[in-house]
Amino acid sequence: MSDSLFSRLASYSQNPNKKSIENFTTEVLSYLINHDPAFRRAFLRHIIVDRRILRRFSPATAQPQQSFDRGIVDLVVSGRHSSILVEVKIAAAETLTKIRGKGWVPQIKKYVAYREGDVAYLTTRRVPPPEIDSRNPRFLGHFFFDDLHRRLIKARLSVTGQLFVKFMEENGMESQEPFTSADVRGAQHAFRFARKCETAIDEIVSEIQPWFKKWFHTRADFTRGKFSPIVGSAYAYANVRWRGLDNIEISICIWPEAGELVFGVSVGVSRSNMKKVNRFLAWDEDNRDFYTRHPISGQADSKKMIPQIRKDLKQLRGGLSRAF
Repeated sequence: MSDSLFSRLASYSQNPNKKSIENFTTEVLSYLINHDPAFRRAFLRHIIVDRRILRRFSPATAQPQQSFDRGIVDLVVSGRHSSILVEVKIAAAETLTKIRGKGWVPQIKKYVAYREGDVAYLTTRRVPPPEIDSRNPRFLGHFFFDDLHRRLIKARLSVTGQLFVKFMEENGMESQEPFTSADVRGAQHAFRFARKCETAIDEIVSEIQPWFKKWFHTRADFTRGKFSPIVGSAYAYANVRWRGLDNIEISICIWPEAGELVFGVSVGVSRSNMKKVNRFLAWDEDNRDFYTRHPISGQADSKKMIPQIRKDLKQLRGGLSRAF
């Protein structure tokens, strides 16, 4: 097949009902790794945490859509004596492949079984983690486009690299910008930066989801971040069951309050059950909700909020265990 980026892109389906965004993204990633040194450095540092492994990929080249024993790998990055098999997912979960004698096998586990190199999973933020033990020595990890975007906006990219950054921003792969001092001062007008609030909620949820499911013994997923102009807040919620309680609505929220911008965890139950649980927590109360609230300072982003949200959820689990 042609090495020309444009020729390869033109080979994909022109069906207007079929979006080939993953194939498009993979082709451009390959091109930029091969032709843009600044992009290549940022990309490799993103998916290779171990500096000893990183040294094996100087120089590095990439090829998209490579065939192996039982399938095609989205992107293969090759170093001097090593390779990395990269699976790219955009707003889609890991798929399963039926292999004779082995049943249904998840993609990442199948890539590892090829024994052709280490394996990386590169996705948008809300894609669930792959079905593989994270301690597997051949699995480099689950990496996110928004973290890559954060690296790329600081790099001195080629014109093509800069265009790809714009493409990421137009297709939900951008990083969250920190809340500025102006945001905090204008918290009562939070709807002016609704998108920033929704993105922050999505990034928080993506990080805490695995712990949340384990702590609350649930398969429930949080919704995507949503901004409500009626109440002037952004939130994502999950409905879970707890022994003695039919339904608990747990939300992660960002909202303006008394001239501040705050974030926290909110819990919705009946008023009588709220009293039973909250006597062990002493959280703020409002009608049938009880909640935490923590101020957001200028230049804060979701990464600085995640430890506090984890602490709140762990405290909530303790309160529920003591009450029921």
